Amino acid sequence: MKRYYANLLGTWVDITTAGTVADHQDPTTYFAEELYCQEGSTVPECFKYGYINVQYEGKNYRIDPSCIQIVTE
Repeated sequence: MKRYYANLLGTWVDITTAGTVADHQDPTTYFAEELYCQEGSTVPECFKYGYINVQYEGKNYRIDPSCIQIVTE
């Protein structure tokens, strides 16, 4: 099982079930579909803009991709 964490204002938050990413997609589906590299690229599609939007508790956070952690249990 994978858990998705985002560093929101200095606090690591589990967004697996309580948050959404990009256009309000659940993190599990979003990263399953977008965490791949186009041919010849070393940057995953979901990080190609240098930021990712995370929605959590009614707020939208625009964070650096390094603030996302995927933990496999």
